[in-house]
Amino acid sequence: MGKYLKLSEPMTKICLIFFSWRIFLILVSLLAIKFVPLGYSDRFLGGGSINYHLAPELFAWANFDGEHYLSIAIFGYKDLEQVFFPIYPMFISFFAKLLSQDPLSLLINSTLIGLIISNASLLIALLFLYDLLKLDFSKKIAFFTIILILIFPTSFYFGALYNEALFLLLTVLAFLKARKGNWFLASIFGMIASATRIFGVILFPVFIIEAFIQKKYQGIFWLFLIPLGLGLYMYFQYVTVGDPFAFYHLQDLVGEQRQSQLVVLPQVYYRYAKMLSTINLNQPIYQTILLELIAGIVFFILPIYGFFKKIRLSYLFYALIGFLITTVQGSFSSVPRYVLVFFPSFIALSLWFDKLPKVFKGIFLLSLTSLLIVETALFLRGYWVA
Repeated sequence: MGKYLKLSEPMTKICLIFFSWRIFLILVSLLAIKFVPLGYSDRFLGGGSINYHLAPELFAWANFDGEHYLSIAIFGYKDLEQVFFPIYPMFISFFAKLLSQDPLSLLINSTLIGLIISNASLLIALLFLYDLLKLDFSKKIAFFTIILILIFPTSFYFGALYNEALFLLLTVLAFLKARKGNWFLASIFGMIASATRIFGVILFPVFIIEAFIQKKYQGIFWLFLIPLGLGLYMYFQYVTVGDPFAFYHLQDLVGEQRQSQLVVLPQVYYRYAKMLSTINLNQPIYQTILLELIAGIVFFILPIYGFFKKIRLSYLFYALIGFLITTVQGSFSSVPRYVLVFFPSFIALSLWFDKLPKVFKGIFLLSLTSLLIVETALFLRGYWVA
């Protein structure tokens, strides 16, 4: 029995990488709490401003959107919260309410359980991602991809009270089952993913492309389950607020830079160039806008680069269409966070990284790590990052 529980060498290495990343971010959080002044003292803080000040080591990881996930988990949906998909807060609510006796314990338990779900989901996602990558790439490229995901400047969101890690786990599992032609399980994971983030619905056309690549069509009808997750959430919104598209229509209210009408990508680039030319370099928002623009350029180019590197077409379609969906409301706001789940872009980045001379690899890794420290510290202290 013991031999089945024994971790393989790659699994052990991934676990060590993950726990090193997690401990590193905890150290960053402790230093940030001690040395970085709060961006706001009365809003955007996890657990509410009073609880945040009592235990910032815990509640800082629930800043900004984390507050909404906590609210949904504890109280259910309220006005304007329909933009946050239900699966992640449902999991939090189920476990937290089993363990809680009063409102304060419910808040603390919901926060702890949300963080456990996020971090456990990320670790499991990375283990399965390695298996998925090994189907096409060398061990070196697989590990490079995982490392680049973890040192990306906004990777701290995977360890925060956000649904990025859970969504990554669901999509990786869906892709892994799809690669093996198990359309039923791929569709089940895809269905749950489409009720976790809007990007999950992209898996429907992506897996149709994958079926054509494999020429395995038996059971392909199961793929119609994938949009069902989104469809059920839309029905819930129709019943509760009278608008099945509330998750989209409310985006311009919760995101200051977004607008309800569709905007083409060149217009977004023009808008950001204009903003950077008018905003003072010393304003904290400048670096956020700059990071958004860089992410908006790089993650458009990476799937194209991946095409020339012969990355699987279904992977590239997922990464490119997923990126374009994030831009249709005229902004790259939150794009540095949204792109975290598009693992095929990180494969392309890994292939590019592998060709760099050693000295440039070191500079690149040091730059990403430095940005990760800064962005993590700012987020935990109530500054808008992504």
